[in-house]
Amino acid sequence: MPDDSEFRTYEYIRQMLSKHGWNTKNPARNAGGMVYTQGEFYNHDDLLTAALGRETPENTIIIPWENGVRYWFVEAKRAHSDHGLALEEAQGYADKVNASLAGSARFATGIAGTPDESFYVTTTHWNGSEWQQVVINNYETTGFLTLSQCLGVLDRNDPRILHYDVDLDNFLIKANDINNSLHSNGVAAKDRARVVAGLLLALVQDSSLRITESPRTLISDINTRIGALLRQHGKEDFLPEVSLRLPNTPENHRKYWNAIVRTMQHLREMNIRSAINSGTDALGQFYETFLKYANDASEMGIVLTPRHITKFAVDVLNIRHNDIIFDPACGTGGFLVAALDSVRERHHTVHPDVYDTFRNDCLFGIEDSDDVFGLALVNMIFRGDGKSRIHSGNCFDYDFYDQSGEVTRLRSDETPAGPHGRPFSRVLMNPPFAIEEKERTFVDYALRQMRPGGLLFAILPNGPITGLQHDMKWRRELVQRHTVRAVVRMQNKLFSPNVNKGTYGIVLEAWRPHETDDPVYFAVLYDDKHASYKSKTLSESKAQDNVDRITRDLARFLKDNRAVVEKVDRESTVATLDTGSLCDFASEAYLDSGPPKAGVSKPLKQLFLVMARNVVREQSGPPEEPPVTRQFDLLDLFTISRGGAPSMIYLDEGHIPVITCSTQWNGIAGYFDVPEEHIQSNCITITANGDAGVAFFHPYPFAAGADVLICKWNDAITPTPALALYVCNAITHNSWRYDYYRKLNLPKLKADVRLTLPVVDGRIDYETIEQAVSEMPGYSQLVEMIGD
Repeated sequence: MPDDSEFRTYEYIRQMLSKHGWNTKNPARNAGGMVYTQGEFYNHDDLLTAALGRETPENTIIIPWENGVRYWFVEAKRAHSDHGLALEEAQGYADKVNASLAGSARFATGIAGTPDESFYVTTTHWNGSEWQQVVINNYETTGFLTLSQCLGVLDRNDPRILHYDVDLDNFLIKANDINNSLHSNGVAAKDRARVVAGLLLALVQDSSLRITESPRTLISDINTRIGALLRQHGKEDFLPEVSLRLPNTPENHRKYWNAIVRTMQHLREMNIRSAINSGTDALGQFYETFLKYANDASEMGIVLTPRHITKFAVDVLNIRHNDIIFDPACGTGGFLVAALDSVRERHHTVHPDVYDTFRNDCLFGIEDSDDVFGLALVNMIFRGDGKSRIHSGNCFDYDFYDQSGEVTRLRSDETPAGPHGRPFSRVLMNPPFAIEEKERTFVDYALRQMRPGGLLFAILPNGPITGLQHDMKWRRELVQRHTVRAVVRMQNKLFSPNVNKGTYGIVLEAWRPHETDDPVYFAVLYDDKHASYKSKTLSESKAQDNVDRITRDLARFLKDNRAVVEKVDRESTVATLDTGSLCDFASEAYLDSGPPKAGVSKPLKQLFLVMARNVVREQSGPPEEPPVTRQFDLLDLFTISRGGAPSMIYLDEGHIPVITCSTQWNGIAGYFDVPEEHIQSNCITITANGDAGVAFFHPYPFAAGADVLICKWNDAITPTPALALYVCNAITHNSWRYDYYRKLNLPKLKADVRLTLPVVDGRIDYETIEQAVSEMPGYSQLVEMIGD
């Protein structure tokens, strides 16, 4: 009779199968059930009963394959040393079934261990002539298989599973489980990343690393394996940073042992070696979720780049096998992994020698955080980067040189001997945000390491791209030495929740000054289908995604800036960079808004209480003869200044409406007794904060706060109500250019907004504007009210 530990193993098996999508109910009692335990199949599955007689496999899993039901047997043993025996017994049951049912038993799994001491799991497949171990991405499985994985093996009659499906939900669960195990066993938050990195390095050597009862022996064994791997890759100096350390007090050794055992179990269940060897930065993806529980990644200065963005960068830069790649703040190695995968896809099979040269000699990275460096090292070692040219330290302490075709790294105060140049043809980087060194400093450093004509892709926050003062000075100096080739606005909250900033991808060509007529590709990237956390929550009708189109067009443009690329309002265009007073790089400053979409008519009583974009009636179709139009700058129509009314907390109630950055009730926040010098009338206001860029018409006396821009009509303009509403609609139509990250200010407003107005003989065509607005319900009453 099985002992208590084996019964506990049954429950573990059931939990693992359930987590992998199997219906663990008894097929005899529940429609759709897939798992028999011991002799539950008797008198319910005649074929199994006839084949096995009185034999009772511990678990029999029913696989509903289109070519007929197939069986999977699982046997468990308590001792790790009996792992092979468990697998042998499972295969023995399968052999008996196959002898009478013509190969119907196709999988056998042996599991050994206890819930307290972890489990070893091995799964094999019968191909009709022999048992072969199931592997995922060339690594033996260490966890259970999903139904879809089993069906794939059956369809191909091949135990090699080539694609590891990264399950974000499972990663999230495992990251949380590991953190809880480490926390409950006394491992401090600051040490948890190092523990995980060390265990991953140990598992590279042996996924079935044996668990010893002695904590000291176990830790010594793990550290020995870590050291051997680091020596193999010339990184033995890093051993103190990733080796595991027992607590100082012997009383805590058992708790630390338990934390290590539990963490190793979770990693095995994830088939972590297979995951890391998949076509995505699975380790970075897992570590990203782990950090959300173990540490605050934003406080650590860590910004882990999403996988679809690292692939986007590699694809648009057209990474080739002869490129020398550099990431000066490489994090877990996401950009380097993406470059490695891209070259591997093209050359690994056809030109393996080319691929080997690239992976060994062409990928360079630096990471300052020891914890994260350990993960980067693991990532690259798993992916086959034979020499792991990733360095630990501060990138600013080193410079790289090309000396006779060899890339050398010297301290920044050292001078290279003999002829030399700079080595890197491609830089991919996402410098840490909100730390002492500004992001622009990382860009300057990276450009200094590049060959002339090399391309740099950097993810930067809104400050360097569109900020004022020091950021603007930096942009002006940058274009004197380097060329801006492209700027792509990323989706808001790309790195949420760890970093809450607006971000841009910028492409620079090194060491060629930007000419005023150089074309630049500007775009806004929407990634609702590519970002996995969005793709699961957004319906198809609401999802907005242009990643494939932008990738294709930008890659063509970077290869040949004369290539014709698609121009889409609010999404993409090619334009020349304004290198003047603002030198603004933001895509929003160059994209077209497209024709205004007139809003829905409102009753007369609401005219002054809604945004002006809602008061112009939508046309049923284009006029038979489109009016002649031309663009006007705002300063052609207005003198613009900020409101100066005192804060409402200092004002008594009165009869003068005070306009703030609110976009409700025509911007009116309340009625107050306002000093005469702050009262205006017959002006347009524009919100400069919050929902910035929204315009309102105020034909009545009003006052405005400092978050509002007041547009006073120039003397040459006849400020009719129709013109005011028409202009409000046109201004508000450009409000998409501004948000919490790219703030509206007067210089940007002047540079960004051009008003397209109908003209006659070059002057504003008031009659056409009047006709466009006059049919709005209540408009005649509005004119009468203004006249009164």
